[in-house]
Amino acid sequence: MHLGVILNRVFRVKDNPLFEYVAEHQDEINKVYFILPIEDLDDAATVKRDYYHKVMKGFVSTLDRYDIHPYIVTYEKLGELAHTLELSHVLLAKDIMSYHKEIYDYHHVKRAFTNRQITVIGQRVNHYFQPTKTFNKQQQPYKVFTSFYKANRQGLVYTPKKNYQFYQLAQNAQKGSNQSDLKFENSEDIEKLARKAWHDFLNDDIINYDKLTDDVSQDFVSGLGKYLAYGLLDIREIINDLLEGYESDEKNYEAFIREVIFREFYYVLMTQYPETATKSFSEKYRNMQWSYNKAHFEVWKKGQTGYPIVDAAMKKLNRTGYMHNRLRMVVSQFLTKNLFIDWTWGEAYFKQYLIDYDNASNVHGWQWSASTGTDAVPYFRMFNPIRQSERFDAQGYFIKTQLEIFDKVSSKIIHDPTSHKTKFKENYHIEIGKDYPEAIVDHKSSRDYVMHKFKQY
Repeated sequence: MHLGVILNRVFRVKDNPLFEYVAEHQDEINKVYFILPIEDLDDAATVKRDYYHKVMKGFVSTLDRYDIHPYIVTYEKLGELAHTLELSHVLLAKDIMSYHKEIYDYHHVKRAFTNRQITVIGQRVNHYFQPTKTFNKQQQPYKVFTSFYKANRQGLVYTPKKNYQFYQLAQNAQKGSNQSDLKFENSEDIEKLARKAWHDFLNDDIINYDKLTDDVSQDFVSGLGKYLAYGLLDIREIINDLLEGYESDEKNYEAFIREVIFREFYYVLMTQYPETATKSFSEKYRNMQWSYNKAHFEVWKKGQTGYPIVDAAMKKLNRTGYMHNRLRMVVSQFLTKNLFIDWTWGEAYFKQYLIDYDNASNVHGWQWSASTGTDAVPYFRMFNPIRQSERFDAQGYFIKTQLEIFDKVSSKIIHDPTSHKTKFKENYHIEIGKDYPEAIVDHKSSRDYVMHKFKQY
């Protein structure tokens, strides 16, 4: 067997199922070629593109210390490389949903290799459950999260760590070359930093998770999304850690486990209903007449809606490629409900910027907000952005980190500048409509409009 091992988005040396497979099948392998195809992120935001390259370079640098030197190519050159190396088999992840482009996913790549008469071996590396093992008694996917959670929670069990030695992997590995334009000097070990951040979270912040996870003014989140999006940590390692620490704080650990299972829930749904990546899960809303107002969409993207919590969240996304989960719900509901713009526009914009982008979670999160998805918020439950701001950024701390113009503004009026124009001008010399935008829409009026539109379906 001449085996090519595709390493993209499995950027870890510890607990890597691809390395374990090679170690367990050494007797069947004549030559092994580790291959790292690079994604084309030219249409991604700079912050996302830079992070991807940073993680990838750190991984290559770490492999170098173990005397493993992958072939580094673009995806466009991957078929040509497979032909040159005379590969008979290819090993690759079959459950990654964080690729920047759909053409890099398992089904597309598998088809391309199969067309070249190369046998494809799919390996689960990024999700805990085998989708079909989670189905209900009718052998159908659960469409309500609570039911999925109750049925599959007991399936979380301790898993032994992967067993392989790098010196053995390196013995059969052919030395590859960098056939890309990227340089790999001064690379940082991001896997090591990710593991430290995860353990710091377990040691410190998880004790506040259930109570404070929605408080956007404080940082009690784990950052796990981006570690999983790039394969820096193994989901089974995460579950092991959570099960080991469970008895020390059942309430907070269970709250976190619930969120991990939510990720699995959306993954299973996406594998079974791939068309929902671009179409409403609820078929009755597929002909919804959205507004498609490009001017409103641009204002939302730039953080100029006149609602400080929305604007602050969007400005941070544009600058850092990150957004707190509570804020994702706030800004997505604002776009789909207050502005009544198609959720697919927002989903595509998040894909362009989010460094922790995951197709299943992003798509179904947006459909939840738009009330078009499975287990979605009912259309008549619509977030009031001002109330959300008052609840989850009560003192306006988060707003002030992103909108410096409000640095001195009282928390009593910071959440709703349009209603307090006089006080802003007299007390802070901020003219609403000039120094900061007036609210682009009235919440009550836009809510009434949305209720009317949804009732038609």
